[in-house]
Amino acid sequence: MNEPPLRICYLVAYFHPYASGAERQALAQGAELARRGHSVRVVTQAVRGSGLPRDDLVQGVTVHRWIDSVPLGPLFGLSFVSGAVRALRTLRNTFDLVHTHQALWEAVASGVARSVIDRPTLVQPASSGYFGEAEELERTRGFPVLRRLILRNSAFAAISLDLETQWRALGVPADRMFRMASGVDPSVFHPGPSLLEAHLPPRPRVMFTGRLHPQKNLDLLLNAWAEVAASRAEGHLIFLGGGPDRDRLSARAEALGLVDRVHFLGPVSDPAAYLRAADVFVLPSVAEGMSNSLLEAMATGLPCIASKIGGNVDLFEVGPSGVLVPLNDPRGWAEAIRSFLDNPDFARTLGQHALQRVESEFALPIVVDRYEELYRKLLTRSRN
Repeated sequence: MNEPPLRICYLVAYFHPYASGAERQALAQGAELARRGHSVRVVTQAVRGSGLPRDDLVQGVTVHRWIDSVPLGPLFGLSFVSGAVRALRTLRNTFDLVHTHQALWEAVASGVARSVIDRPTLVQPASSGYFGEAEELERTRGFPVLRRLILRNSAFAAISLDLETQWRALGVPADRMFRMASGVDPSVFHPGPSLLEAHLPPRPRVMFTGRLHPQKNLDLLLNAWAEVAASRAEGHLIFLGGGPDRDRLSARAEALGLVDRVHFLGPVSDPAAYLRAADVFVLPSVAEGMSNSLLEAMATGLPCIASKIGGNVDLFEVGPSGVLVPLNDPRGWAEAIRSFLDNPDFARTLGQHALQRVESEFALPIVVDRYEELYRKLLTRSRN
């Protein structure tokens, strides 16, 4: 017997074309669900001056930019929550379940909305650590009240063991916590030749993709690369992405004498082509949920070095899928990078293991299968 189509409503502060990790994952999963015949809509903020329509269709996903929040200051939370609750109440007959793709004000809003929408609500934190929602919640004024409102939600999805541990410590019961994962589209991110080969600095190329933001701990990477560059005449470090730290990191690279060995290429529309032109991928973050960038590099078959935190540990826990290096250890990072550059056969073997891990567990269709199963479980539970 065929199951009826699902009707899912995502709640997230920002959505396409804004493209940080949670937003990118929401769009990828939502588009895959829509392709399978399910109804997916998104409730998100109306961004002043963006020119984006209040109602939109993006890759089969219906987008409602209905939340008119105060951009900054203490009124942001109140205005976001009240706007989100109004939108969910208006749309409540168009969906069967709410899934938040972040877990601070989104989770407060879905917890408050439960009393007016009578639908299951699934909260998915995006990151652990200092920049994650759990620690930000604890730093937020009114924490005890906000925590109680968040715990009113039906269920929680943890995309890493670290996230599960943090949110269980905040009071989420075991029977409302589900281990899930992020996914990567193997039709986009895969090994192969790159048309960019002739347009990039000579190999070997060590690449970072993501936001240039303090969370990514990129000063450590520059310090490690300075040590690598001092002992190797060949090799280039490439930063792919934009963010608030761009100018500061560029100045830091210049101060280290790395102008000819470090390249800031800015944000690009097709990171897959750049990853296929790389030799090593690096991710020195201090906080992650389950990194889209790391999954994309693994799906490309790249040997990966990542900080020993959050979801990075989960991705490398089975077999030799990559190398984990402790935080704040530039020498350890330099040694790990050198070991890949000096032993290309070892690096290629790790890249193949990473690719196999993605193909078996983190390919987008496999991950969306798991979410479909969870949605139906929560809907069945709500009816009993």
